[in-house]
Amino acid sequence: MPHDKGKIYGSFKKICIPESELRSEAEILKADLLRIQSGYYEKTISECDVAFHIILLYLERRVKKHPFLRMGKKLPNREYVNDFLEVVRFYGMPDTVRYALWKWHLNEWDIRLIDYNPTSIEMLQTQSQGIRFATICWEEAISGKLVEGKRDAFEHLLHDLAHAYMFFREDYDFLGQKKFFKSMLVDFQHYQMYLENDPIFKEKFEYCISDMNSHPAHLQAYWNAIRKEAGIPILELNV
Repeated sequence: MPHDKGKIYGSFKKICIPESELRSEAEILKADLLRIQSGYYEKTISECDVAFHIILLYLERRVKKHPFLRMGKKLPNREYVNDFLEVVRFYGMPDTVRYALWKWHLNEWDIRLIDYNPTSIEMLQTQSQGIRFATICWEEAISGKLVEGKRDAFEHLLHDLAHAYMFFREDYDFLGQKKFFKSMLVDFQHYQMYLENDPIFKEKFEYCISDMNSHPAHLQAYWNAIRKEAGIPILELNV
């Protein structure tokens, strides 16, 4: 858990702030967040640009000096999003976020920005179609609260984009992952009862489809293991 008893963990800890400071930060960013939110709901800017502006807003607030690493080149005008994302690196986070945002803006990766945390079946359905969700929790962002007691709204979005990178990247076999999730969806009726009655299996299932974007062989091994652990008869998936 990124926020745990006052301590911060995870890949984005360099750009996270204590939970106690989130509310005051939200008050400072509120007007800008509401403006971006309006563009999102009125569809005056693209979903990718919404995510882009949110990331820049928080990053420049939390990193006072050099939030963008130029990699030896002149920093482009941020209005030219593709040029900007090709050159910069974001301070304090893996390059997976920047790369996913760039591919999204080029319309090469099918990432969808939503304003809620999707259910496990929604995650399974969309990934089986080659789509990956990224969530912006407006209420938590504007009020300065943690999302589900784990991450602030900014980190929550970064976390989703990092997983989008793991879903679409070539060496993790995007088509194979898509096929794997489609097979899980086809087989859903065979383990649905266990999801409803076995909270441990449910937790591990949700991890598999939400936080474990990996090579299909690894996904398959984990999926077989947790079903065996839950006592579910295994019908081999055609992956």
